[in-house]
Amino acid sequence: MSQISKNQIVSIVTPSYNQGEFIDRTISSILSQEGSFYLDLIVMDGGSKDDSVARIRYYADLLQNAEKSGIYQDLIFRKLTGDTAFLTNCLGISYRWFSEKDNGQTHAINKGWKLANGSIIAWLNSDDIYLPSAINKAFTALIENDSLALYGVGLHIDKEDRFLEFYPVESFSKERLIDYCIICQPTVFLKSEVLNKVGYLNESLGYCMDYEYWLRISQANSFIFLPEVLACTRIHENTKTSQNLNVHREIVQMQKSVVGKTSDHWLFHYSQYLMKDRFPKMKHSFLLKLVVRFYYYYLKYFL
Repeated sequence: MSQISKNQIVSIVTPSYNQGEFIDRTISSILSQEGSFYLDLIVMDGGSKDDSVARIRYYADLLQNAEKSGIYQDLIFRKLTGDTAFLTNCLGISYRWFSEKDNGQTHAINKGWKLANGSIIAWLNSDDIYLPSAINKAFTALIENDSLALYGVGLHIDKEDRFLEFYPVESFSKERLIDYCIICQPTVFLKSEVLNKVGYLNESLGYCMDYEYWLRISQANSFIFLPEVLACTRIHENTKTSQNLNVHREIVQMQKSVVGKTSDHWLFHYSQYLMKDRFPKMKHSFLLKLVVRFYYYYLKYFL
C-alpha cells in the first residue's frame, strides 16, 4: 500500500437529511467515478429520521474489507474489485460518514470541508448526481490551471431521473454573475486553498449560500468554465430553491452586503414574487404588473 499526496485527492462532501429516496443514486454517482485520482467522500447526515442512515452505512460496510490501495495521513483508500456491483474506477476511495444533529445544510458542508484532505473539494447534495467522468474532467482541468474554481454545464432532472432542461449557465463574467447566477452548484469544483483565501460558506444563509460564495470567490479570482455536462440538479417538491419568494428575498439582502448593490434583475423578480404572494387574487392581471413595477422602482431608488 503506497503513501499518496494531497494533490492526488479529490474530496466530495454530501450533506444529507431525510433523503433516503434519492441518496443511493447520489452516492453511487460519486463512487462510480473513474479517473486518476483518489476519492475522499464525506457524507454529513443531519440525523435523518427515514432510512437514509441505513443506506449511507451500506456503502461503508461494502468498502470496509475492500483492497487497500493507498494511505494519506490517517486515511486509508480502498478499491472494490472482482464480482461486485460497485467496482472502483478511480485509484481508491476513502468513505467517511457522520449522522448527528447540525444547524442545517450550510453548516454540514462546512463541517465536511474542515475534515476534507483533498487538494480539490466540492459538495454534492443528497438528491443530485454526477455524470460519468465528471470528477476526472474537473480534476484534470483545475490542476492544469491557476484558477481556484471551475464549473461546467448542468441539467435539471425530475424525481425519476428524467431530463427537464439545461441549467442556464454562461461563460464566466464577474459582472454577469452579479446579474444572474450563471453557475450551476453541483458542477462546481474548487482548489482547497480557496478556504484559506475566501473562507467557508456563510452559515447565516439558507437558500443562496452557494451564489454568495461564488460572488465572494469572484471578487479576486476567475472561474474556469468547462463546456462539459458534469452534473444534474434534481427538481422536486422539497427542493429549497423552488421556494422563489424566500430565495429572492435572501439574494436581495445578500447582494447588497457582498457587492454593495442589488442587481435590477433580482430586485424586479423579488418584487414580482412578493406582490404575487401579497395579492394572490390579482394573479396575471394588468394591475398586478403595475404594482410590481411600482414596487421595483421603490426598491431601486429609495432603499
